[in-house]
Amino acid sequence: MGAVVFLCMKKYELIDHTADIGLRIFGGSLEELFQNAGFALFDVLTGSEKVMPREKRTFELERENLEELLVEWLGTLLYVFDTEQFLCSSFKVIRLDNNRLHAEAAGEYYQDGVHSIATAVKAITYHQLTLSEKNGLWEATVIVDV
Repeated sequence: MGAVVFLCMKKYELIDHTADIGLRIFGGSLEELFQNAGFALFDVLTGSEKVMPREKRTFELERENLEELLVEWLGTLLYVFDTEQFLCSSFKVIRLDNNRLHAEAAGEYYQDGVHSIATAVKAITYHQLTLSEKNGLWEATVIVDV
């Protein structure tokens, strides 16, 4: 009788950083890494369990390289929260190629008494930014300014 092995990959982990919050984000593909990066941002910001995917937003972004595209993706999501109080809880990359991203994020507007802000994220930084693939697994490190 053969053993069944389940690979349970976590989406992200917090890493030590003196003044800000460091995120180490994982993905079985580059698309999954971008989806998990969006999840990590909002999980740190408010916790995703109380945010319902009631409304979708579509994003089309392009940058010079994948690292800049990742920062732009997270920065754009943060901007939508800052300007519209729109919280995201699920993310879908529709297309990611040639440093261009077409993605959707679903969520709802912030509601007092339903949602709370756990960590006030001010910005996504380029400090210690990394994005790499090794043996088919993707990993990124992003520092967010709090």
